[in-house]
Amino acid sequence: MKRHLATLLAALIFPATAATQTEIGLAGCPAERAVYILGTEGDEYAITLVPARTRAGFSSDLYLRLTTPQRDYWFVFDVAASQGNITLNPVGDPYASDARATGPANTIEAFRTRWPDAPVDELPSLLRFYALDTELGFTLAQPQQGQPAPPWLLMPELNTALWYHLPALTDDPGAERDPMPRGIFRLTACLDTTPPAAFP
Repeated sequence: MKRHLATLLAALIFPATAATQTEIGLAGCPAERAVYILGTEGDEYAITLVPARTRAGFSSDLYLRLTTPQRDYWFVFDVAASQGNITLNPVGDPYASDARATGPANTIEAFRTRWPDAPVDELPSLLRFYALDTELGFTLAQPQQGQPAPPWLLMPELNTALWYHLPALTDDPGAERDPMPRGIFRLTACLDTTPPAAFP
């Protein structure tokens, strides 16, 4: 009883210590085994970084998979050559058989093919991606296989994109708006094994 009380008091007086121990336990977790959670009341939103067999995009060998209570969304990383800003490009499921040869199709381009006049020009600006260090400082590199997973991920306008531009973010024709809140995704777990590599 005394030991339990002492532990409880220590957590209340030194809450940062518990957080530090968690960070220490996850330090060095490879990006491809990282699990990020945005916890909300009643719902949970998760991000995992899934390895590609070769390259997921031009600048990374990882896909970003966002799992909401409704469905999965898939993205590749895109980096602007001039300023180094990182954005997410939405794609189809890279595990699907039609992604075997050249990878999953870009869902924005597919949406524009169906609806040429659709107002999606602002969408890339809503898909900015930021990796943050333990002190919430911004890092410039996007996640790569074998590299330590960033402690925090921030996509501040992704919730807006999911609400106003959902048909351009998924190849599911029956998809409805996804009410994800705005928040920071925290590294909360390191998988024991790496997810199976996706195409291509």
